[in-house]
Amino acid sequence: MKISIIKIIFGLVSFSFLISACNNKPHSHVHPEDEMQAAQVDDKTHGDEVILTKEQIQIVGLEIGSFESKNLKSTLKVSGKLELPPQNKASVSSIVTGKITRIHVEPGQYVKKGYALATIQNPDFIDWQQEYLEVKGELIYLDKEFTRQQELVNKEIAPRKRLEKAESERAIAHAKLKGLKSRMHLVGIKTPDQETSELITTVIVYSPINGFVREIKINTGVFTRPDQQLFEIVDNRHLHIDFMVFEKDLPNIKNGQTIQFSLQSKPKEVMIAKIFAIGKALDEERRTISIHAEIVDDKDHLLPGMYVEGRIILEDQKVLALPEEAIALDNGLYYIFVKEEEHGDETHFKKIPVLKVTSDFGYVQIDPLEKLADDEKIVIKGAYFLMAQTKKGQASGGGHSH
Repeated sequence: MKISIIKIIFGLVSFSFLISACNNKPHSHVHPEDEMQAAQVDDKTHGDEVILTKEQIQIVGLEIGSFESKNLKSTLKVSGKLELPPQNKASVSSIVTGKITRIHVEPGQYVKKGYALATIQNPDFIDWQQEYLEVKGELIYLDKEFTRQQELVNKEIAPRKRLEKAESERAIAHAKLKGLKSRMHLVGIKTPDQETSELITTVIVYSPINGFVREIKINTGVFTRPDQQLFEIVDNRHLHIDFMVFEKDLPNIKNGQTIQFSLQSKPKEVMIAKIFAIGKALDEERRTISIHAEIVDDKDHLLPGMYVEGRIILEDQKVLALPEEAIALDNGLYYIFVKEEEHGDETHFKKIPVLKVTSDFGYVQIDPLEKLADDEKIVIKGAYFLMAQTKKGQASGGGHSH
């Protein structure tokens, strides 16, 4: 009887230890953001394999691609700035003083040469036109007086001195009329005639080139001066990049070389340019030389003054690379996920260990520790989510669960 009671007590204690051991099983560490995303799908995880349905793949935003051919090794890192030739940018000002009564354009608007930018008003314009009409009226009299004096001299009735005086006054009036006409033509005022009832008080400032309105530096009601800049117009069709190259690297540079570059604000958006000129002047302080590159890609979203990071392609030696989002880090080791077989609605992904060789422009050259084909289907976005799923499977004992 005592032996039976002892067996029962021992069995209860053993069962309690077993329950305690199950509850205290250690859990793997998973990033909080991955846990939140993983909670949205009911996955099937088995060891280093993750199984997801098509709906689950869509929910987590997984993207599948292949290796890309990138030149990440034989390049020279340079920095530069987007520039325009002087003839393709214009600082617009008015040649007369006056009040801005209207602005006809907006920043970023495309304008053609001769397009109206602003209207300027000045009461002095009335004085110019009035003086022109007065001189023109006086000239009518002086022309008649010259003719009359010429007739009197021919008949020897009047001395030649009077004819010479009339001729001089007539020439002075003609010169004054010509000067007033040129002044008004220069600022855009039409020369009035005697029948004009209203005199013009405003002039228009026009765009001197085709291009985009990069900046407007005035507002309505401002009194402007000839030395004040009103607008800046840029023609981005001839936009190029000025890169700075160190003196020691100059022997490796030549015309026609390709440069991969990206804006500092968008480092993963890579564009192409070609070197078309190498500077001949050395910056003695920095020991650098300027090289000029023509942009091959679309330039509509690029603006003068933007800073860029570039890589001059010294040798066309491309390697197989993947986007940085395709690689997940776990305990100091790097992994990618390869798409395996599909069974109905389910897709299988396998975790493959890799070594990072080099990286640039958001791409990484890797060395897989398992043999992979060049056209292998690889998860290029969402690797960290799949890594979180493998950890979730390990935490639940590595079994196949629903």
